[in-house]
Amino acid sequence: MYTPMTGNLKKGVFLAVSAVLILYFSIHRKLLQVPTLSHFCQRTSVSEPLLEKMKDNLEDKSMFTLMNFPKVPMRAVNESERRAPSNDVDLQVKTIMRKIDQRITKVSFTHPDNTTCAAKSKVSIINPRERYCVGDNVTIQIDVFDYLGNRKKYGGDFLRARIYSPDLKAGASGKIVDFHNGTYHVKFILFWEGKVKVSLFVIHSSEAVAALWRGRNTGYNYIDHKVRYTNATHEVEAICSYDLDTEEEVCNLMEALDEYPFYCIRPAHMFCSSITKMTSYYTGRSYFTELERPLFAKSRIRAVIPHDLQDLIVLKCSNKSEAVKPKCQTGMKPQWPGGYFHQDLWYPASCSLSRFNTQDEVNSCLKGRYLHLIGDSTMVQWYVYLTGLLKDLKDLELYGDGWHRTRLKVDTSRNIQIKFQVHGLPFLYLSFYRCVGDKTLPEQVDHIGGNRNTVLTLTLGAHFRSFPLHVFIVRAISVRKTIQRLLRRSPETKIVLKTENTSKEPAYFEPMNDFNGYIQHQILNLLLRDLDIGIVDAWDMTVAAAINDMHPPPMVIQNEINYFLTYIC
Repeated sequence: MYTPMTGNLKKGVFLAVSAVLILYFSIHRKLLQVPTLSHFCQRTSVSEPLLEKMKDNLEDKSMFTLMNFPKVPMRAVNESERRAPSNDVDLQVKTIMRKIDQRITKVSFTHPDNTTCAAKSKVSIINPRERYCVGDNVTIQIDVFDYLGNRKKYGGDFLRARIYSPDLKAGASGKIVDFHNGTYHVKFILFWEGKVKVSLFVIHSSEAVAALWRGRNTGYNYIDHKVRYTNATHEVEAICSYDLDTEEEVCNLMEALDEYPFYCIRPAHMFCSSITKMTSYYTGRSYFTELERPLFAKSRIRAVIPHDLQDLIVLKCSNKSEAVKPKCQTGMKPQWPGGYFHQDLWYPASCSLSRFNTQDEVNSCLKGRYLHLIGDSTMVQWYVYLTGLLKDLKDLELYGDGWHRTRLKVDTSRNIQIKFQVHGLPFLYLSFYRCVGDKTLPEQVDHIGGNRNTVLTLTLGAHFRSFPLHVFIVRAISVRKTIQRLLRRSPETKIVLKTENTSKEPAYFEPMNDFNGYIQHQILNLLLRDLDIGIVDAWDMTVAAAINDMHPPPMVIQNEINYFLTYIC
C-alpha cells in the first residue's frame, strides 16, 4: 500500500544509493578529492583505534593515496622493497666508473720514499724561444722522480698548473697531458702581453690518488646521519645512511627519484612523515692503510714543483690580429683552459662577455625575470652578491634559519624575483636543521614550469665529495634528465650551470679533498656539455686565480655573476 511516508522513504533510499554510487565513481575516476579519515575523525566521535581498524579492513589501498595518507617517500620500506637505480641508469654509472678506474694508476710501493717527490722533479720548455706573441702556445715538460731520485716509469699524479703575471693581476690554467710513463706536458695559451711566470704543483702523487680513489669507493663510513622524528609529545632520534644495515623498518627519503635510496630507521609508533630535522657529522673513520698515511703529510699535499725557467716574454705582435669573438651564449661547448684573468677581469677564450658594472645595468638585465638559484653555500654567495647589488629588492625570507634556508627577494616595480634553495640530499650540516619539505635538485626543477623569463642556475659538488662516486654520478644523470624535460616543455628557459670551486685542504681531508672534486667536475662537464645550457666553469676560474678556498673572494664571484648575466641577457 502506497503512502506519502513510504514514497518519501523509497525516494530517500534512492537518493542515498545514488549519492553513494556517484561518490564511488568520482573517487575511482579521481574526479573528487574527499577528506581524509583523520579529518573525518576530528569532526565526529570516531576514535583513533577505530580509525586504524577502518584502514586495515579497507581493501582498496589506492584510496589512501587519494585521501592524503602518508605518501612516497614518506612511508616505511621493508627489506624486500629495497632497491637500486633502474638497469639503464646502473649501466651508465658502471660505464663511467669503469672509464675513470682505468685512468687511475694502481701500483704497489713498499715505502713512502718510492712515491712522487715534487722537489726532485725536473721541468723544461719544449722548443723554447726568446720572445712569444699573444695567442701563442707554449708547452712545459715535467719529468717526475721519487724521493730517492729515481725516475718514475708511470703517471697518474694529480698536478695543477697555471701561468700568471702578478703586476697585471693576470692568470690562466694549463692543460695537462699524462703520457703514463712519468712524463707530463702542460700546454698553455699565452693570452696577454707582458712577463709571464709559470707555477706548477703536485697536488697528490699517483700513489696518493690511488688511495683516495679506493677509499672513496669502499664505503659510506666518512659521514654519519641522524634524523629526529617528532610527534605532539616527544622526539626520537634515529640513524640514516645510503647503506643502512638493519632489519628494522626504514623510511626511504629518496623514493621519488631513480637513484640510490637513503634510508632512516623508523622508530616504533612513528610515521615516516614525522621526520622534521636532520644532521650529519664526520666520523673520523679512514680507509687509508698505515703505509698510505704518510702520503698525506702537509708537506706532500699541493707541493710546489721548483724550476729555474725564465719569465716568458710575450709581445702583441703586429702581424697577428685579434679575432672578433661571438657573444657567450647557452649551448657553447666548454674548453680547457676556458679563459684567463687580466686586471682581475675574466675573459673567456672562445666568446666575449658583456660587462654589468652598475645596479642599473643589472636591473635592466633582470627586469621581468624569475631567478631560481639551486645549490650549496657557493650558490648562496651568488644570491648574496646579486641581492646586495640590487638595492630595491625586498626581503621575503620564507622560513628557517642558517645559511641553507630558503631565501626569496623581490622587486615589485621591475617584477624581479630571486630565490635560493639547497640542492637536497646529500646535504651536510653539522647541527640539526629543519628538513621538512626539502627536495633534491631534480625534484625542484621538475616543478618549474619555465618560460622566456625564467632562469635556472644550479650547482652541485662539495656535499657529494664524502660519498662513493656512484652517488654523484647517478645524481648528475638525474640532473641531465630533468634539464632535458624542462627544455622540452619550455625551450626558452635559460639554464646556467656553475661548476664547483677548488678548495683548501680541510680538516676532514680524506673525504673532502680536491681530487674528489676534480673528478666530479669532469663528470658533470661530460654529462651536460651537449645540452643547451651555459656553463660557468668556476673550477677553471679558481685555478687561474690561484684561489684555494671553497668560498672564493668577491672578485671571483663578481666575474662568475658577470658570466652568468651574459648568458641570460
